Amino acid sequence: MHKEADKKTSVCKDDTIATVIDLMRKFQRCSRAELSKASGLVRSTITNIIDMLIKSDLVLETGFISKNCGRRSIQIMLNADKLVALGIAVTHKYYTLAIVDIFGNVRVKEKHLFSGDFVKLDISAAFEGILDTAERFLKENAENPIGIGLSLPGPYLMNEKRILLLTETGWKKYSFTEMFESRFQIPTFMERDTNAGAMGEWWFGKSEIEYGTKMFVSTGDGVGVGIVVDGKIYHGESGTPGELGHMSVNFKGPKCSCGNRGCLEMYCTEDEIKRQIDQQMALGYHGVFSQPLRDFDDIILAYHNGNLIVSHIVDKVAEIMGIGLANLIYLYNPGIIIIGGSLSKLGDKFLEAVKTSVKNHTYPFFHEKVAFMLSSLSNDPMVIGAAAVVFDHILKQLLTKLFISMSPSL
Repeated sequence: MHKEADKKTSVCKDDTIATVIDLMRKFQRCSRAELSKASGLVRSTITNIIDMLIKSDLVLETGFISKNCGRRSIQIMLNADKLVALGIAVTHKYYTLAIVDIFGNVRVKEKHLFSGDFVKLDISAAFEGILDTAERFLKENAENPIGIGLSLPGPYLMNEKRILLLTETGWKKYSFTEMFESRFQIPTFMERDTNAGAMGEWWFGKSEIEYGTKMFVSTGDGVGVGIVVDGKIYHGESGTPGELGHMSVNFKGPKCSCGNRGCLEMYCTEDEIKRQIDQQMALGYHGVFSQPLRDFDDIILAYHNGNLIVSHIVDKVAEIMGIGLANLIYLYNPGIIIIGGSLSKLGDKFLEAVKTSVKNHTYPFFHEKVAFMLSSLSNDPMVIGAAAVVFDHILKQLLTKLFISMSPSL
């Protein structure tokens, strides 16, 4: 009986400290009085928590704040130099490393291309290379992260703590946490790329939703969805939800590599947009383009400038994307859907086309309360999300240790 009561008390303390840290992260700089007012906690509780966090070097006193009445309060903030994480985001074409602080600021970042097709790579050797790059990266930038987050392009099997990656010989299971922890001697966490993006939006995005269901739609090489419910990643039974790209939108469509037909991913990727434009140019429509379209940035510019062929192709992509999102709305009833990745760079015009398609394929009751926005994490949501996964895990562990030292009055 006493053990159960102690457990409930520890959870209560843990949540209380987490609430204070979360508010400080959002305020960036504030006073103890402001924290008390925003949290609803009494001043003595706030004082105890802040004193403990200062002793742990997680919070700094940075001067005074002058009030209208002439009184001054001590200004406090989270120690961003102490609370940094190394985020590593791996895609099928390249990987990115970044040092991200507790406020979501990217302090330094590097991007490296793989030497060939990811599917054909020796995965173990490729990640040994990432290890070496990460070690050099941290030494050059003199950073000491509290943890490492890996955002990877495959389903995360939570129960096995392994990631599924597609290779030349099919899907294979990998675990990279031990090799990183052995090299760096700090906690390492793996997560699927879309889930990392969703967690990054939850921690550092600009949406106003604090609770409920938030979805992050990753676009570019493929299409996937990360789902966060009340601040926790939804992993499903085995860790493989969110395969929006392999939801069929045309059962008589072209065959996908997964074996299905008419997968959303066959119509809504960067490469498919390029392919359709190349097809139109091959048919003799060169004169429609005022300049050559060398890469996706040129396509984005042509779309914004109202190029008829590009607009027609992209609007069709938006329509099909909207059909896929309409299905998600019926299944999950989200509060907000955030579109990230390269297609999000098509901007508000693309987003409005997607929303129009959603409205055309759902009953008003289901879509009217869903907010849509483009990702606010322009500085690579996956790598920021990988860091967010670290903060989410590590801070919980820190708080579990720290609450023991809290006074019984908390």
